[in-house]
Amino acid sequence: MTIRKAQKTIDSIKEKVLNKTKSFGFSVRQDKRFGRTVYSLDNERIFIDIIYASLNQRGEYFFGIEQEQFEKIYKKTRNFFQVFVCENESQVFVIPLSFMIEILRDAKATNYVTFRQWKPIIKMKSGLYILRLFGHYNITDYLNRYDYLATDRREVGLFKALDIKYTPEIRVQRVEQEYKNIAKENDLHRENIHATTIDMLKNIGEWAGFKVFTESKPIGIEEFPYSIDCLWYKDKDLYIAIEVCDKGNIEKDKDALKQAKTFGARKVVIVSSINRLERIRKIFMYNSEIKSWTEVWSFERVFSMYKSGQDFFKNFNKFKNYSWSENITEYL
Repeated sequence: MTIRKAQKTIDSIKEKVLNKTKSFGFSVRQDKRFGRTVYSLDNERIFIDIIYASLNQRGEYFFGIEQEQFEKIYKKTRNFFQVFVCENESQVFVIPLSFMIEILRDAKATNYVTFRQWKPIIKMKSGLYILRLFGHYNITDYLNRYDYLATDRREVGLFKALDIKYTPEIRVQRVEQEYKNIAKENDLHRENIHATTIDMLKNIGEWAGFKVFTESKPIGIEEFPYSIDCLWYKDKDLYIAIEVCDKGNIEKDKDALKQAKTFGARKVVIVSSINRLERIRKIFMYNSEIKSWTEVWSFERVFSMYKSGQDFFKNFNKFKNYSWSENITEYL
């Protein structure tokens, strides 16, 4: 059972969230074409859908996302964020469209005759905020991240002064600090985020059973014009080509991946900051020969994959050992 606040109180909380957004230079306007909870920022350049849930007696926040409304926004723009407000304006999760698609991809919406609705649940577990729908997703790093709405240099500058408040149980690190910690703990290249991320991608690929080459041309193609940051092979087949774009030229990385796709890559990936998403979308928008085969991974997602893979494979790899042993082998 949910201990629901009065509608007037809920409206006041949402208004505080909107005011927080406005305080960083965004113009905000409700856009009822897509639903009463949808707002456009800066004359339809960015769209946000703000939904609210009160804490129930099981310690959960129970939300509803209308399928028709979500799909209508998706057809209009890719620059869209789902905003979950949990109980008050101090617990706001700003989830980008790319992550929302991953969350909703295999989930089935509940049919209510006149509309269909997904029912995600957010709950704190072991100091982390977990969103549960078809699967379980750690959304802690999206808590109060209004800076994810920034899409150009002007806005990034405005957000430098952002005083993001986190609940005391949560320690959310900036990307720059996190990669340094991971590199130090795991003896990875430490020169910069670019080198550390390539090291992580190499390990992730090898854990998944790929043969990995870093900063290399595709096998057997000496005339290839670029060195790709990371290439994942199965036998002689190029499965994935990855470019890490932290501060470099996105156009160059796009061209390198386009060439890799031409020479047989089954999928291409660009790893970048979430603040560069709009630029990446614009560059790839009219490149139909590569757009449909491209994925964008944030640095945060690579870090998460690395840490999760490390925890899993350090135990799982022991089961691959088929060698004879004089005594019973024990893993305790």
